[in-house]
Amino acid sequence: MCNLPRMKNDCTDEALLEWQARQPDAFTGDPLWRLDTYREALYLADRVRADVIEAGVPGSYAAMKEQLLTSVGSIAANIAEGYGRPTTADRVRFLSYALGSAREALTWYQTLPSSIDRAAFDDRIARLARIRRMLLGLLTRLRKNSGRKFDPW
Repeated sequence: MCNLPRMKNDCTDEALLEWQARQPDAFTGDPLWRLDTYREALYLADRVRADVIEAGVPGSYAAMKEQLLTSVGSIAANIAEGYGRPTTADRVRFLSYALGSAREALTWYQTLPSSIDRAAFDDRIARLARIRRMLLGLLTRLRKNSGRKFDPW
């Protein structure tokens, strides 16, 4: 469970727990579901999709919204891809992609107009930062266990 501050709207851990409870067995029955980072990334993708729809920004921002959605969706997708890989090197590669997508999403989130609710914005940034920390921890452990040096930039 994340340690985010309680905020109004959907920006609480209770909202994450409620979202998790609504997920189909096809997701929750997979061993991947036990990985906090994956669940957090999926939840974030769900919320960001709603944010982008709610923002209703003019067409000139369409490319930015698309980039944000793509980068956020890529986090969970790359975690899932890496989880299913048989070698540590493959896992590290896909988790590194997920980390890059998390950093990219932070950048794209900053480009959205200020029409997004401030509490929601703060929540999404905090979740992205948390996902980044979790991915760095996973990568550090995987590389340590494989005997490779890791420099988290």
